[in-house]
Amino acid sequence: MKPLQLSPTFNVDDFLKQNWQKKPVLLPKLVQNFRDAISAEELAGLACEEFIESRLISEFKPGEWLLKNGPFEESDFTSLPESNWTLLVQAVDQWVETVADIKALFDFLPSWRIDDIMISFAAQGGGVGPHYDYYDVFLLQGSGKRHWQVGERWASTESQRPNTELNLLQEFEPKMEFTLSAGDALYIPPRFSHWGTATSDGLCYSIGFRAPSLAEMIEGFSDLIIKEQNPVNRYEDSSVTSHLRSGEIEPQLLDKSFQQLSERLADKSKFITWFGCHVSQPKYPELIQGLDQTLSSEEFAVLLGEGVSLFKNPSSRFAFLESGDEAKVLLFVDGAMVAFPVVQLSNITSLCQHSHFSAESSASLLTDPGMAELLRQLLNQGSLLVSE
Repeated sequence: MKPLQLSPTFNVDDFLKQNWQKKPVLLPKLVQNFRDAISAEELAGLACEEFIESRLISEFKPGEWLLKNGPFEESDFTSLPESNWTLLVQAVDQWVETVADIKALFDFLPSWRIDDIMISFAAQGGGVGPHYDYYDVFLLQGSGKRHWQVGERWASTESQRPNTELNLLQEFEPKMEFTLSAGDALYIPPRFSHWGTATSDGLCYSIGFRAPSLAEMIEGFSDLIIKEQNPVNRYEDSSVTSHLRSGEIEPQLLDKSFQQLSERLADKSKFITWFGCHVSQPKYPELIQGLDQTLSSEEFAVLLGEGVSLFKNPSSRFAFLESGDEAKVLLFVDGAMVAFPVVQLSNITSLCQHSHFSAESSASLLTDPGMAELLRQLLNQGSLLVSE
């Protein structure tokens, strides 16, 4: 099978400048000669697995949708009507290699930003209602056709219907409308309302991009700071005077505590390392299992000598950051960080960029003792796997 390719008419620079996180855009024939990476029957089979997130949404009357969460039984599908329902399966890229390959199409964006690929099969008339997401998404059409309506950008959750798990909008007024066929894509920035309805049975691939909320960042970063604090550091008021009234809190006496707190929160270098660890956390950490018996350096060398290939665990996340101030490159893998001298930048970039590593393609990595040791450790912890 030929590797997937973006249309030569797609201008990355124009897209990033004019649309990315700014406004929706139709990208006709974004993927050349696109064919489904999975069948509807295979998707339904994944939805029957206990450890895979899936949802079944049906419109039981106009404007009213019913949500049912998986795992499902085969009878759940055989009893469905011929129209007006949608099956959604989360993170299919974790389970199907041909689906994971789709992510490479979007390598003009940092790989750590990609959350997962959700695939939906919609029977004619099927959809999930008017809603918006908190993240960027490319809606890539597979088989069949789907009609999309795109509305305005919302700023708060007050626009959503109360008492519903689907986060549907109370009001929706379309500003743009598009019908997508195989290979067409619709890009939707965060919080733009949209509503897709299948005009014929078919599959849609939703490539979603993760974006930590401010609340997540405050909570996560502060948790790190809390762990590092010495319990002897406490509130002090050695300058208190006798004029205070009983029960009074004098604002000036809080200055020192507030300064200490602000200084810790303002540590950008610490925030950077925390952020790299946070965004490289795997979506499903339970799918990353270390080897039963760890390989020694000698055993790893023998393994490579046999010509085996390594590839990234589909559940693993790799990211890096070049720290010019410290002449280091920070590598983040599955929530952990390791620092290398900046001379290793090209090797670290290669490690993050590629998903497969044969003895030939990774020769530069394997001939460097530091990189070879890194690959051994990643294999031992399950972030890399041996190709069968």
